[in-house]
Amino acid sequence: MPVAPHHPGGRWARRDLLRLGLGLGAGVGAAPLLAGCSTSPTVQPPPGGATSARTAPPSASPAPAPTVPAAATAEQSLSALAAAVLAGPHRKDLAGAQRTLLTFLRDAHADHAVALAGDDPSSRPTTSAPSPSAHAPDLRGQSLSASLKRLAQAESRQASAQRRAATTASGLDALLAGSLAVAAETYAAALSASKAPPVGRLRAHRPAPLLTDVAATSQLVAQLHAVVYGYQLAIGKLKYASGARRRAVSELAAARTLLDTEIAFLLSRKADVPAAEPAYAPTAGVRSAGDAIRLVRGMQYRLGPFVGLTLAAAATPKERTAALTQLRSTVRTAGAWGAGLQAWPGWPD
Repeated sequence: MPVAPHHPGGRWARRDLLRLGLGLGAGVGAAPLLAGCSTSPTVQPPPGGATSARTAPPSASPAPAPTVPAAATAEQSLSALAAAVLAGPHRKDLAGAQRTLLTFLRDAHADHAVALAGDDPSSRPTTSAPSPSAHAPDLRGQSLSASLKRLAQAESRQASAQRRAATTASGLDALLAGSLAVAAETYAAALSASKAPPVGRLRAHRPAPLLTDVAATSQLVAQLHAVVYGYQLAIGKLKYASGARRRAVSELAAARTLLDTEIAFLLSRKADVPAAEPAYAPTAGVRSAGDAIRLVRGMQYRLGPFVGLTLAAAATPKERTAALTQLRSTVRTAGAWGAGLQAWPGWPD
């Protein structure tokens, strides 16, 4: 039921629907990974793995004005807390990967706050009036581990609040809340992990189309056909007894189950079901286990936007809950294969 990257006029050619990313760190204009033999469908590679993030606006000081929405203030408070850990009494004890992670969290939450303070948050504006702000927390007397734990707990609370918001909202507002929920959930996990994961770049915002549930599901089905093929290709290159191969086999089964579910929905609505291409040819060779891992990582990363608009297209709280669960699973799976953290999971940025 979700999304593809924005296309002028709101219409999508079939070649736009089956885009699968290759590896981390490649740019938006990189060559496609899998192409169908007849129509050459493709998706761009994930930006995960890069460690740069744009500089966020200053995140400290005066109390927020009463006209700033509470959700924007909550996000800016998270940005201020991440900034405080970066500049706090134990800043010299931060490892390089921790510093990169905290910089990303500071900037991502500041970006969230600006969007939520705008007149139309689901358009994710880059400027707002008034601009959200938050007090810089005092971390004196706290150990570095206690400060990181405090931030992780705050991320978990934000994830819970936004999950509730996602199931009660509708349209792009549901996607907005769901994206914030998944982001905060993954940030909390990253702060608690023994090794900080890679992070992505904050990118220019791109508008997401609001599709009908049938149109969104059709796009997801087209993408899932390519994902199933890609997994089959990857599994053949992974060592037989490896954990990576066992995980890929399990995820292939899950992708097939999801595909069957989405096809059943289309049939129940008497809608056309997109057919799989005869074959998909990778533009970059998949000759080794490393290539296979990059293939799966890219596929799962780029599946997120297709899953994302399930929230926007869903008509009932039950359907939105199912869509959010699938988005959470997709983002977690991409991360398990090494994809970087995202500022806006489920959006076509």
